[in-house]
Amino acid sequence: MRKLPLLWQLFITFFAVSLLVMLTLGMYAAELARQSYVDRVTADLEAMARLVAVELPSAAEMEANSSKQDLCDLLAKTLGVRITVIDPSGKVLADSAENPQRMDNHRDRPEIAKALAGDVGRETRRSNTLHEDFRYVAVPLRTKEDKVEKVVRVAVSLGSLSASMRALNGGIFAACVAAAVLVAGASFWTSRRALHPLAEIQRGAVKLAQGELDYRIHVAGSDEIRALADSLNAMARQLDARIRTILRQEHEHEAMLSSMEEGVLALDNQGVIISLNDAAAQMVGADPHAIRGRSVYETIRKAEFLRFVESTLKSGVAIDGEVQLFGESDSWLHAHSTSLLDGENRRIGVLIVMHDVTRLRHLENVRRDFVANVSHELKTPITSIKGFVETLLDESLENKENSMRFLHIVLKQVNRLDAIIHDLLSLSRIERGAEQQVVPLEPAKLNEALHSAVEMCEQKAAEKNVPLIVECPDDLIAEVNAPLLEQAITNLIDNAIKYSDPGKSIRIEARRNENELVISVQDRGCGIAAEHLPRLFERFYRVDKARSRDLGGTGLGLSIVKHIAVAHRGTVEVESVVGSGSTFYIRLPIG
Repeated sequence: MRKLPLLWQLFITFFAVSLLVMLTLGMYAAELARQSYVDRVTADLEAMARLVAVELPSAAEMEANSSKQDLCDLLAKTLGVRITVIDPSGKVLADSAENPQRMDNHRDRPEIAKALAGDVGRETRRSNTLHEDFRYVAVPLRTKEDKVEKVVRVAVSLGSLSASMRALNGGIFAACVAAAVLVAGASFWTSRRALHPLAEIQRGAVKLAQGELDYRIHVAGSDEIRALADSLNAMARQLDARIRTILRQEHEHEAMLSSMEEGVLALDNQGVIISLNDAAAQMVGADPHAIRGRSVYETIRKAEFLRFVESTLKSGVAIDGEVQLFGESDSWLHAHSTSLLDGENRRIGVLIVMHDVTRLRHLENVRRDFVANVSHELKTPITSIKGFVETLLDESLENKENSMRFLHIVLKQVNRLDAIIHDLLSLSRIERGAEQQVVPLEPAKLNEALHSAVEMCEQKAAEKNVPLIVECPDDLIAEVNAPLLEQAITNLIDNAIKYSDPGKSIRIEARRNENELVISVQDRGCGIAAEHLPRLFERFYRVDKARSRDLGGTGLGLSIVKHIAVAHRGTVEVESVVGSGSTFYIRLPIG
C-alpha cells in the first residue's frame, strides 16, 4: 500500500486534531449555551411565577370566585406561558391549558412537592395531562403566618425551547465550520512551510546519493533544520574528499599493476577472483573485465595452473613452482603464492605473482640445441679429417693417387670447418653489435647493395644456369650498413641458387611500402613445408640435413640474415609453397 506524502500526513493529523478539538469545544459550547438558556428561562419562569402569585387572589377567594380561570388564562396568554394554581392539598384551582375539574391531584409532582415544602421547585419532565415535555417552576405563596397558602406553577413547552436551541446550535455549528476551514488552511500552510526545508534537504540527499557530491543544500528555517543541512553538506565534502582519495589510490594501483610485466592475481578463500592485472589475464588467456568477481575454476581452462591454485588455497604457506600452459603456443610460468591478510591478520585469500619464463625456457632450449648442433657440425668434419689423416699415416703416402684424393677430402672438411667458424664469428659479431647498438648506419643506394650481392653469386648461378633478375629503383635510398646488408642478401641468393632447379630464375627486388623498405628474394625451387617455417631462422636448423651438407651449407646462413635485419631494427619473413618456391623478405623501417 502506497503511503501518503509527509505533507498530507501532517496536514491530515493537524486537521484531525483541530477538528476534534473544534467538535469538542462546539459540543461543550452548545451544552453550555443550552444550560445557560435553560437557566435563563428558568429564572424568567420563576420571576413570572412570583408576578402571577402577586396578581392572583388568595386561595379562598379563588375558591369562591368563579372567574379565577379567566384571570389565569389572561395572565398565561399575556406572559406566553402555562400557569397552574394548586392549593396546599394538591388540588388544582386553576390551569391555563386544562379544565381543573378533570385534572388529578398534583401533590406528588416533584416541583409541587418542593414548593409545598417552602422552596422553589424546578423540574423538566413530560406532562401527564398534555403529554408534552415542559420546564416547570413552582413558587409557594405564603400567608402572614409564613404558611404556604397556594403554589403558582409556571411552565413553558420545551418545543419552543428546542427551536431556540436549534437556532443557537446552528450558529455554533456555523462558527465551528468557519473555524475548521480556517484551521485547515492554517494547518496546510504550516505543514507546507515546515516541510519545505525538508523537501529541499530530500532533493539534496538524492543528488548526493546519485554522486553529485559537489551539490550543496541551502535552506532557511529553524536551527535544527539548518543544522541538519549543514551536517549533510559537511558529510558530502568528507565523502567527496575520501572518494577522490580512494579513486586516486585505485588508479595508482591499477597503473602500477598494469605497468608490471609480472602477472598479479588475487583470489579469496573460495577461489573467486578479487583482482588481476592485464599481464596475468594475458598469461592465462582471459579477459580481465569478464572474469573479475567469478570463480577461477569456471573462467580459466588451464589444468596445470588450476592445480597450482588449488594447492595454494589449501596450503597456509608460500609456494613456488613452474606451470606449463598448453595452447596454440605453449608457455611456462614461474608462480609464487602468498596469503592475503586483512587488517586483523586473518587470511582472506591468496596472492599469486607470475613471471613468464617462456623466453628463458626457449633460450635454454636454443642454447642446448646450439651446443648440440655445433658439436655435431664440428664433429663430422673433424672425424672425417682424423680418419683420412690416420689412413694416410698408415699407408705412408706410398699410393700417391689415394693420398691426393684423401688430402682433397681433408681440405674440403677443413674448408667446411673454416666456413662454420667464420659464420659463427660473423653471427657473434652481428649479435653483439645489435645488442650494443654500435652497428653504423649510413644513407646508401639499395640498388648498389643488391648488385654487389648479385655479383658475388653470379658465377655460382651461371654454373647452375639460374638467371638472376634485379628490380630496384635507382633513387631508392635507405640508412643501412651496406656490408652487412650485402651479406644478408648474398646469403638469401646463395640459398635460392642451391635449392633452385636449373633454368629457373631468381628475382631480387627492393621497393618502398608505406613506412618501410621491403627487399625480397624469390625462387621457384622445391619450396619449404609449413611446419619448418617457424624454426627456419634458428642456428643450424636444416629442412633436409643431408642435402644441406652436400650443398655446402653451414646451417647459419638464415640465422645471420635474421640478426642483420634485427641490427637494422627490421624483421625477416618467409613465404613458401611446396613445389612452387619460396620468397624471403627483409623489412627495414624508414626514418
